[in-house]
Amino acid sequence: MTSSLPMTALVAHTTTALQTLFTQFINTAKCFCLRVSLKKTETMSQSYPLSPASSVTVMAGESQLTPVNRFCYLSSYLSNTIDINPHLAKAGDAFGKLQRRLWGEHSIALLTKIAVYEAVVLSTLLYGCEYWVLYWHLVFRLDEFHMRCMCKIAGIKWQDRVPNTEVLRLCDISGIEAFLLAAQVRWVGHVVCMEDDRIPKQVFF
Repeated sequence: MTSSLPMTALVAHTTTALQTLFTQFINTAKCFCLRVSLKKTETMSQSYPLSPASSVTVMAGESQLTPVNRFCYLSSYLSNTIDINPHLAKAGDAFGKLQRRLWGEHSIALLTKIAVYEAVVLSTLLYGCEYWVLYWHLVFRLDEFHMRCMCKIAGIKWQDRVPNTEVLRLCDISGIEAFLLAAQVRWVGHVVCMEDDRIPKQVFF
């Protein structure tokens, strides 16, 4: 009788190295009467310039693992390109649910609203941003969402023609790029302090 393995991620720099790693993984699992579910096992390539998913070929015996461009791991979607659309959708949904009870409530102080925004909406928008590699147009879309939220919370209309710098000053909050840089620098600090045999540190370097 064999049992299925829990969700596992294997990382390698080349397809050849990944094939060797996966073969060793399967053989080791068999020694402990465990099996790898091939239907649930997928491969993804991250390279620059981007390669099509079909170029990644990893075999399990005579069966080829399914190559994909995007998959879900621990409730977070990973892809060979950064897809911010799910983050924008979830953050927008969280912002909308608080419209009547918080953003539109005049008896609540602006700084209190901003604190809730950072804890609920911004954390949803930037979840996992520590490992993002963003192009400028993606940063612009994130910042555009951020500024729309700030204007809505502060009761500023586009007809008022208030500069973004003034909106951020009134709300006492940073632009989105500052949040991204701070999160990434903080994450790098954690990785650097790890032991050399930790997988995140080996992957990072």
